[in-house]
Amino acid sequence: QEDLRQLKPGAVLYFRDYGRYDLAQLRFASKKVSKLGENFYVRNDKTRAYYFTEDEIRDIFCHFSDEAGFECIECENHYRVVENRKDQKTMHRVWVQAKFRKPLNPKQA
Repeated sequence: QEDLRQLKPGAVLYFRDYGRYDLAQLRFASKKVSKLGENFYVRNDKTRAYYFTEDEIRDIFCHFSDEAGFECIECENHYRVVENRKDQKTMHRVWVQAKFRKPLNPKQA
C-alpha cells in the first residue's frame, strides 16, 4: 500500500523475483532443514527466499485491503535454461516478472 501511495498517478512499477519451482527452490526442498514455511526458505547466509506464483503477485499488488490496488499490465513466469559447459550442468531458472500501473483515478482498478 505504501508503494501505491508514494507513486504518481499513471506511474509504472516493475517487479521481478523468484518463481515457483526455480532450481534454487528445488535444491532447498531436498534439505528439510532450510525450510521455514510453504515455499519459504533460509539460505546458508541467513537471508530468506520466497518463491512466488503469478496469482500471489497479482493478489499482493492488485487486491490488498478495501482500497483499489495497481492495474496489472503484465504478470508472467519467465523461464531460462542456464548451461555450465565446464561442469556440463543445465540449470532451469524461473522468475515471476510483472508490470503494474497506478490508476490515474484512485477509484479505478
